[in-house]
Amino acid sequence: MNAGGHGATVLPHDTTGRPDDAGVRPYGVEALAHDAADVAGGPYGLAAAAAHQLRGPLSSIRLRLQMLGERRPDVAELPGVLGEVDRLAALLNQILDWGAAGQGPPPEPVEVLDVAAARADAWSVLADARDVRIDLTGTAATALQTHGALEHALDVLLDNAVRAAPPGTTVTCAVRVAGHHVHVSVTDEGPGMTDAELAHAGHPFRRGTSGATREGSGLGLAIAASLLRASGGLLGLGRAASGGLAATAVLPLAPD
Repeated sequence: MNAGGHGATVLPHDTTGRPDDAGVRPYGVEALAHDAADVAGGPYGLAAAAAHQLRGPLSSIRLRLQMLGERRPDVAELPGVLGEVDRLAALLNQILDWGAAGQGPPPEPVEVLDVAAARADAWSVLADARDVRIDLTGTAATALQTHGALEHALDVLLDNAVRAAPPGTTVTCAVRVAGHHVHVSVTDEGPGMTDAELAHAGHPFRRGTSGATREGSGLGLAIAASLLRASGGLLGLGRAASGGLAATAVLPLAPD
């Protein structure tokens, strides 16, 4: 159903996201990606603008972590954290290059289940601290993406889900193939979103009132949607059977 205005087209109950192989978008919130693109002139404009703002603070964080490592070489987690910072810095630089060129590189194959497993493992530290469990299910599949798009989208979706999930609950990340698309859904057991919030999900700097969006700005969803759209996919949002939020990154299935 359409939740109204210029916002997202949402699936309020059925979050299976069955694709239409006749050329119709396969799932959910196509308007979300278009709105993000409209903000800054193309699917890479908003992402490049955000990357420019984030690169400086990220460099500062890395320097502080290096200084901490020199003082506390016994902290075993530091190399892993620095690796994550370097991965994000590389993605930001890549997005800046895309924005300057006005287009991204051609899509490349990505092993979806492997990426989902790596991102679920990375976010398990935050999940454990919040007494939340992350479960990964699904089958191996190869999709097409612009480099780093799926990693970034899952970082946004898992971060949101873990923060929205009440203690003692589970965030489920599931990979499945439907028609000519690969769907990676992230489902939590939090308060979810109202119809009005779903209608405006992904609009930059709009805050929701429910627990799932109280601390968010919408910028992360907008950038994730733009990168997925540039990959030939999209981002879908709907209500899970548990009442929480079901967010799905959809990418085209790589040809055999």
